[in-house]
Formats: sequence, C-alpha cells, structure tokens
Amino acid sequence: MTIEEGFARTIRRPVSLDVSAETLGNPGVNVLATPCLADLCDEAARVVCGEEKTGKLRVDIRHLAATAIGDEVEIAAEIVQVDDRKIVCRISGRDSHRDMVKGVVERRRL
Repeated sequence: MTIEEGFARTIRRPVSLDVSAETLGNPGVNVLATPCLADLCDEAARVVCGEEKTGKLRVDIRHLAATAIGDEVEIAAEIVQVDDRKIVCRISGRDSHRDMVKGVVERRRL
C-alpha cells in the first residue's frame, strides 16, 4: 500500500478502567487519561499508515473534554503530509457526546 495524502482511517475503542486517570494515580478521576488518549491517537496514525513500518516521532494533541469510563471513543487519522521519511496525520476524535481531541501525530518511516 502506498501512503498518500488524504488517506484516512478511524478506530473505535471502549474507555475502561485500565485507561483511566485513576489508574494512572489520580484517585476518584474515572475518565480517560490524557497519556492514554495520546496512545490512542498514535494508534490511529499507525493504522492509517497501513503495513508500512513506521515509528512514533511526535504526538501533539489537545484533550478537549473528559470521557467517562464505559463510553466509547472514535479517533480519526488523516494523512495530510508525506515527506521522504515523515508522515503527518491530522487527528480528531469524539466520544458519544462531543468532540474530545484534536491534534497532529507525526510518524517516520523505518
């Protein structure tokens, strides 16, 4: 598969206790933790790159809203720039109520 600008993919994941802020050390905060959201955004970028071997270069996101445990998130990645080795993906995501993340993930070809 050739990586091209405009190519997009979406992943859907449940928000469970193992990705909560409480699990990461914030007692009583039962929402999706920002570091776990960053990992989901990178996963979406990895999926849009297909079978091409890539590695995470940079994750730059804004966590716009808290998502409760038990909800589901949908993270979309669209390739917006392809250089010799760098692939830039625009990220957007929402839960069942609202937009909850926007940003950019950069990956590099290995």
